[in-house]
Amino acid sequence: MWLLLALVLLLVVLGHEMRRFVRNMRTVPAPLPLPLLGNAHLFFGLSPAEACLRIGELAEKYGDTFGLFLGPSYSVMLFNPRDVERVLSTSQWLTKSQEYSFLGRWLNEGLLVSSGRKWHRRRKIITPAFHFKILEAYVEVFDRQSLRLVEELGSRRSGGQDTNPPINLGEAIHLCTLDAICETAMGVSINAQSNADSEYVQAVKTISMVLHKRMFNILYRFDLTYMLTPLARAEKKALNVLHQFTEKIIVQRREEIIRGGSSQENRTEHADADVGAKRKMAFLDILLQSTVDERPLSNLDIREEVDTFMFEGHDTTSSALMFFFYNIATHPEAQSKCFEEVRSVVGQDKSTPVTYDLLNQLHYVDLCVKETLRMYPSVPLLGRKVLEDCEINGKLIPAGTNIGISPLYLGRQEELFSEPNSFKPERFDVVTSAEKLNPYAYIPFSAGPRNCIGQKFAMLEIKAIVANVLRHYQVDFVGDSSEPPVLIAELILRTKDPLMFKLRERVY
Repeated sequence: MWLLLALVLLLVVLGHEMRRFVRNMRTVPAPLPLPLLGNAHLFFGLSPAEACLRIGELAEKYGDTFGLFLGPSYSVMLFNPRDVERVLSTSQWLTKSQEYSFLGRWLNEGLLVSSGRKWHRRRKIITPAFHFKILEAYVEVFDRQSLRLVEELGSRRSGGQDTNPPINLGEAIHLCTLDAICETAMGVSINAQSNADSEYVQAVKTISMVLHKRMFNILYRFDLTYMLTPLARAEKKALNVLHQFTEKIIVQRREEIIRGGSSQENRTEHADADVGAKRKMAFLDILLQSTVDERPLSNLDIREEVDTFMFEGHDTTSSALMFFFYNIATHPEAQSKCFEEVRSVVGQDKSTPVTYDLLNQLHYVDLCVKETLRMYPSVPLLGRKVLEDCEINGKLIPAGTNIGISPLYLGRQEELFSEPNSFKPERFDVVTSAEKLNPYAYIPFSAGPRNCIGQKFAMLEIKAIVANVLRHYQVDFVGDSSEPPVLIAELILRTKDPLMFKLRERVY
């Protein structure tokens, strides 16, 4: 009986939303929806890569603004920089779209998914964590973990009978960025690069897989049906591992502070496999010292933000690095220029640590990173939710609409970028480039009030890893460089198949 009532209620909601959708097609073009299914039939049976292409086809057919009715929600896709600026540059639309709710079980109400007064207060508290003095200390972590990556790549090169086997560079980089983010976020080492099968690393992998499926598979979008699936049980198990780990570190650090600080005798070296304490100011320490309305943050408050930092800071960076190495491997002249700049700035000695000041001198590497993020933005889709009926440059948007903005499609429009499918780092050189770039066409870190608070952190980590890898190895792509990789625009941009590389040791 209850199941029947729930089904009737769902049908009523779908019918009401679809009527609003059809009325809205007067100002926002859209493919005609089918009863109950809406436009979901356009994506049935498609692989993630094919679904990515289908969005592009719809943009070509309906223009740079079009609507989609998927499940119980109506979405409007905006591919025009004027519309993007209207949405991102104002405080009117700060609420994230419905898809972000799937992150709630992990991040609760952390900075990424919170809204209103809570978001404003948290943003104010967290901003000092990315002051350049804090970032200087983080660079030491980036340097050390990227040198561990170099060692790991060396062992992979020498393993087996093949003296130089193809390497899944993205997999190795992912473990490196996970190590770096754990140490900078919580002040602990999980040793992911040497212990990829640990419970914590596997839990991160599981939760990422769950989020991808919930966002892009309509069968998992409804809580009522999702909670009955094995995927929900896998998520619950992984979340228990992640939350218990973070909670344990928070309690330990809070006790240390109460006992009188972080002196060596007060810092505990854990015996369990995943934890080894570090003696450095971490993101967690800054939160422990913060207050809201003169009250310290609770353990849950802190866990929300630490988990958010963890989520946002490892997959996005590893995606950017994988595509960076693909770009310079398929453009040897760019790789040569990057290497020569690194050697010129950091010096001949491969053991010289990279520092904050040295990384800021890597001008050409910076251009290559920016061009990579134009072509392959780590977050291919941004979302907002309209809470009241509104108008965006003449387009009527009803309350409850999810707005989709794609840095991926913006970055590939010929009207916005000359030769958009070509790797041209010089286009971002403000001194020599004649190309005038629209600031709302290039938004790999979003823009406006809700832009990525950690973008400087990310750029420093990317350049530190690039500098150390290029000082030791020349990177060659294994595959057909004339055919671009098949992209899958999920939560994080990735490729359908792993990108494989061979590494040649540099001698100089």
